[in-house]
Amino acid sequence: MTAPLPKPLQNKLRLQRWAMQWEGLWAALHWPLLVLGLGLALLWSGLLSLLPRPLPLAILVLCALAFLGSLRALWRHRAVSDFAALRKLDSANALHHREASSLQDVPARESTAGEVWEEHLRRKLAAVQSLNVTRPRSAWRLFDPVALRVPVALALVAAFFLGQGDLLSNVKNAASLSAPIPPKPLVLDAWLKPPSYTGKPPLLLTSPAMQEKLKQESELSVPENSVLNLRLENATAPHLETLSPGSDAILKLASSKTEKSETGFTADVKLDRPALVKVMDGDKELASYTFSVIPDAAPKIDFVEDPKPADLGQLAVKWRASDDYGLKSVSAEISLADEQESGTGFESNGVFLYEAPIFKIALKKPGAKQDEETSKADLAGHAWAGLFVEMVLTAEDGAGHKASTAPRRFKLPERQFIRPLAQALVEQRKKIILAPEAASDVATMLDALLLYPVDIRDNSGLIINLAALKARTANASSPDDVVTVVKDLWPLILAVEDGHLNDLRAELKNLKDQLQQALREGASQEKIDELMRRMREAMNKLMDQLQKEGEKRQADGLDQQQGPTLTPEELQKMLDNIGELNKQGSKDAAEQMLSQLDQLLQNLQPGGKSSSRNGSPGAKDQMDALSGLMGKQRKLMDETQRMGRDGKEPGGEGLGNKQKQLKDQLGKLGQGMGSDEGGDSLGEAGKNMDGAEQSLRGQQKDDALRQQNQALRKMLEGMGKLAEQMKRDGQGNQGANGQRGNGQDDPLGRPRATHDPAVGPDRNLVPSELAMKRAREILEELRARANEEGLDEESRSYIDRLLKEKF
Repeated sequence: MTAPLPKPLQNKLRLQRWAMQWEGLWAALHWPLLVLGLGLALLWSGLLSLLPRPLPLAILVLCALAFLGSLRALWRHRAVSDFAALRKLDSANALHHREASSLQDVPARESTAGEVWEEHLRRKLAAVQSLNVTRPRSAWRLFDPVALRVPVALALVAAFFLGQGDLLSNVKNAASLSAPIPPKPLVLDAWLKPPSYTGKPPLLLTSPAMQEKLKQESELSVPENSVLNLRLENATAPHLETLSPGSDAILKLASSKTEKSETGFTADVKLDRPALVKVMDGDKELASYTFSVIPDAAPKIDFVEDPKPADLGQLAVKWRASDDYGLKSVSAEISLADEQESGTGFESNGVFLYEAPIFKIALKKPGAKQDEETSKADLAGHAWAGLFVEMVLTAEDGAGHKASTAPRRFKLPERQFIRPLAQALVEQRKKIILAPEAASDVATMLDALLLYPVDIRDNSGLIINLAALKARTANASSPDDVVTVVKDLWPLILAVEDGHLNDLRAELKNLKDQLQQALREGASQEKIDELMRRMREAMNKLMDQLQKEGEKRQADGLDQQQGPTLTPEELQKMLDNIGELNKQGSKDAAEQMLSQLDQLLQNLQPGGKSSSRNGSPGAKDQMDALSGLMGKQRKLMDETQRMGRDGKEPGGEGLGNKQKQLKDQLGKLGQGMGSDEGGDSLGEAGKNMDGAEQSLRGQQKDDALRQQNQALRKMLEGMGKLAEQMKRDGQGNQGANGQRGNGQDDPLGRPRATHDPAVGPDRNLVPSELAMKRAREILEELRARANEEGLDEESRSYIDRLLKEKF
């Protein structure tokens, strides 16, 4: 029987046994760990999902079998005995006489277990007091001499950090006999939408071209209030971070909306200030955009000149407005001025019973960046007509920014009447407006006028209406009654003055508006023809009524108003020209001529006559010469377009010499002409001609064409100024007998197109039938040439430029 070991030795024996146990277990785990690491690397990497079915499943089965086979050494592993542990201590501590393991020896005979045996044990124990326990050591280098464990470990680490998907889903995909469903990739779409009023197109920020631009320009400049639209799909934790550029401070924008669904994420961010927008998926940044904001400037508006009266008491206001992106609207506000002709203020509060007149301004080109127009409105029937008022113009842009002018003081125009009864009624109307308490006195005057209403003695309807109005005036007991009387007096006054002309003018105005709208909307030719037919009938009625009214006024001995005279045939010709322009596709010109026709019809007066002044024939000669010179310049421009590389035409004189001749002719023509007559514009045209000459001699075709085109524009501008000067001088107006002095004026008092065809389209003249036919033929020929196959780019560009500039 062995003696028990001392406690210190028992502890060392236990530690040594555990160390040897781990060494044996580690050696048995060598192949299982290698096979397991290789299998996990394959699964984590996602490589198995790329292999055709059922190869991934076969690989999984082989790995599983290999793993089970590698467990054989582990199965055979046994626990370490105390004796083996003591022998390990002997060898590890270089004990030559088995001092540690011999402690478990027993004597052969118990009789010998005396003092000698005890001495023997004492010496053994003394020898093992300083034994050291050995640490566990790996023996893998013996089992794996080529170090397969190293690449397997590297593959496992790489697959864990870089592999696709998770372990469980990869195992399911590999074990499936059907092809795995590929994971849905992240899809990010980002586009920027500037406000619609800017007219700028949206930008796709995720397009390849924009990505390249963003690499070079880290910051995008966008209009104020642009909206960043984001759409993100297949993200796990999508969200946005909006920061101040150059810092980590969170930025709160005026409007930022986000919405999440099962697979999608959308966001709308309104950029009202500089911002850095980051698109995140959890902690991962998918994209970032830095925006700087271009502030939207307020519009500008001002009066070009003081508001002034127009025909028939209309108010004409000429204004100029601009905006960086485009005007949305222009409005006017009218208020009574403090200073009147009689001094400051009013003796009575009667004028304050009436709402301020409404002056509507409609933009001809909504959204234009610059606009200068003359707006008109008939405010002669308002109670404030003849009083000083103040007007404030306000312009508004698409962003809602507004700008207003300083108040402009002027007298609200009144209409001048010829018939005595109309004049008397206007006088009484003014009286009751300024002094409502004088209603009874006005009723007395109306009663007196009814005793012998000379101007309406044959119109019982007007007499009855006037009598009824007199009774209502006499019974007016409140300010509202007075306002009603004043309102109803005005149409009665117009009926006394014009008879049925007002109704006919209103009918024509309505038909004009309908026709103008149809032209703008591109209505069918049938609808346009029907509206023009109705306009012809209405014009004939108006002309008949004008003749009757003129004869009646002449019989009554009334003065005839000054104004243009024209025949029904001339009106019909203008309307026919409008139809021809529409058929040619010149809708803008048709609309403009229609507006001129309407203005002419509204201004016609019974028995109207024109001024008898005649202009100098020298101005007409200058117009003719300038027109011919412009024709030569256009022809030279066409020759320049076809010129060869040497700058000369085959068999002809150099184009540079031709340009010099035209420049010299223009210089002679412009001598003695002032700026009002277009002299300055012709001087600029001469400079452009000189530049074109130098470019032609230098064989610079494109620059020569540009200079020639600019010269034509300046010549056209000079012709316009000359035409205006002729108009101011009265050139081409009628004589005192109402007949045309030279046969070269149209119904608007301008030189006819047959006299100077080059001026027509640009001076809003009525073109002749021959000119319109020729223009139609040229237009059809240009369109046919533009559609030809095989046309070179240079020629196609030239034809397109002609179509845009001329048609």
